[in-house]
Amino acid sequence: MRRVEDRDAKQAVAAASSHRFHGTVWRVHWKDVAPTDWRLSLRTTGRYHRGLDLFPADQAFLALYTSLAPEIAIWEMVRQSTARNLAYLQNNVLTELEVSLERMLDLSHPAAIGLADSDLIGDDLQLCEKLAAVARDRGHEGLPVPSAALPGLNLVFMPRDHTADVQFRVVRSRDLPLDTITREHPDDARRQDR
Repeated sequence: MRRVEDRDAKQAVAAASSHRFHGTVWRVHWKDVAPTDWRLSLRTTGRYHRGLDLFPADQAFLALYTSLAPEIAIWEMVRQSTARNLAYLQNNVLTELEVSLERMLDLSHPAAIGLADSDLIGDDLQLCEKLAAVARDRGHEGLPVPSAALPGLNLVFMPRDHTADVQFRVVRSRDLPLDTITREHPDDARRQDR
């Protein structure tokens, strides 16, 4: 495992383009959690955010993970759930959101910013956390990033705080029972992506 330097993240962020985003994203969440609730991300560190489990409060920051396709959102949840406990697959909802961002930093093509795909989808989260921290410090509200579960993109929102004024509109939500999850197999999504 290579040592990740702060300059690696700063150079990649400097090489990435920034633009607006208006479109539809999908998010899988528990039924008892609002689709745009950022606060759970502070409990535990994730790929593109820092939680209070590993970072002091002054270094921790929120994130809301979404995907640009519903099947990616589902399989990101499955990937995370199997790493923890299959009970996480119970009581989930798939929500479609319409969102607008003014400043999104594009990390969707790692090679274009001097990184390898494995830097953004591998098991070592250090560089991803540093990229998100640098992007957030420079005023970016979100990151389109490669999905670690399926070919395609996730869109990670990074508010300055949990009251951030990112423009979300819930389009619809639907229950996501286990039989639905098993029908939406990742091989089907890969075939559709080609």
